[in-house]
Amino acid sequence: MLENETTEFKREYTENIYKEIIAFLNTYSGTIFIGYDDKGKLVGLENMKETEEKISNGIIQKITPDCSMFVSINNCTLDGKDYIVINVSKGLNIYYLKEKGILKGTFIRNGSCSIPATDETIKQMIIKNSNLSYETSVSINQSLTFNYIESAFKEINIDINDNQVQNNLHLKNEHGQYTNLALLLSDQNPFTIKIATYESIDKSNFLDRRELRGSLLEIYDKALDYLNLNSATYGLIENSIRKDIEEYPEFILREIILNSLIHRDYSTNTSNIINIYKNNFIEFISYGSLYGNITIEDILAGLSTSRNPYLQSIFMRLKRVEAIGSGLRRVNTYYKSKNLDFEIAALPSSFVVKLPRITLSETTLTNEEINDEKGLIIDYLNKHGEISRKDAEQLIDKEKTATSIILNRMVEEKIINKLGNGPATKYILK
Repeated sequence: MLENETTEFKREYTENIYKEIIAFLNTYSGTIFIGYDDKGKLVGLENMKETEEKISNGIIQKITPDCSMFVSINNCTLDGKDYIVINVSKGLNIYYLKEKGILKGTFIRNGSCSIPATDETIKQMIIKNSNLSYETSVSINQSLTFNYIESAFKEINIDINDNQVQNNLHLKNEHGQYTNLALLLSDQNPFTIKIATYESIDKSNFLDRRELRGSLLEIYDKALDYLNLNSATYGLIENSIRKDIEEYPEFILREIILNSLIHRDYSTNTSNIINIYKNNFIEFISYGSLYGNITIEDILAGLSTSRNPYLQSIFMRLKRVEAIGSGLRRVNTYYKSKNLDFEIAALPSSFVVKLPRITLSETTLTNEEINDEKGLIIDYLNKHGEISRKDAEQLIDKEKTATSIILNRMVEEKIINKLGNGPATKYILK
């Protein structure tokens, strides 16, 4: 046997035993063997009964809250050598050394080690073990001002500084204390968005960096302004009529910025990220994965859950949210109509959205051009039997999206068949 995240060896009794027990209680179940060396070899234990009694009393006297129902102590003998086995189940509370208090006496398991929990980890544990959400928990900062959002609320005839209004909007609790929801909307909001701009996806040519601060509403406004400034608008003349084509349509930017602010996990003080790759796409990374046991497919079907329902409600009052559950679905439908890939990924601790760039060349393909490229692809297939999208890009000398438009039209016209999905997709003659 070797030490790991659920197994700990002790040659003899020491006061560190309680630290190990607390770590297993706070993290996941584990077993402590007393009378074994660090390599998992049984060496035996003297005064086994005395040691057992000392541990039993110590669990009651040194660990708080009471964890005795989650810990069992067993005396064992093997090959004439005595040892003790302590089985610890994961508890239902936050456990810590009574004499050190919760901030210094809380431990968690990290691999084969028991380590002190950070202040941030303890804060998350408190929220997780509380019936209160992050929004409705009391803000650590009670000196809040609402200068930025005051004018936005005035536009809808609401005085955000009125006590009754603050109570109704859940900015204050029943004791008159500001909540974390108030903190997010205040000028003192500690959460930011970091924006980095690069020439291309390889990040070799860095162009700009910003960190947006202030009320979440202020951050939203600043982020939208910055992305609009870094998004081109093409003027296309069709039949003597000018038609503007946006590289990143504003309604999409609004939706994705809002999504990243409203649905993120605020229990950890980290920044959301926006990466702009001028020649490729815009990437949005927000902290916190999907909420409420739903999938990406559920979201694109129109299902909606909210980690921060009161925050979402306020953005709806301020007319920043149009319709619950329709945003990402609408964005996905738009890009499908353009034969572009709208990418969403739900990672263990984050939610990632990639908006593809719309270029002028991809919106101005004439029927004559398409027919010419179709002829080249058909000739290639007659010689080689199959073609990938990348091969087609090189063959017709067009960008990814333009090539996809041509290939998709050929599939719709039943000239070719599409085989497979993703990078392994191939096309053959029908």
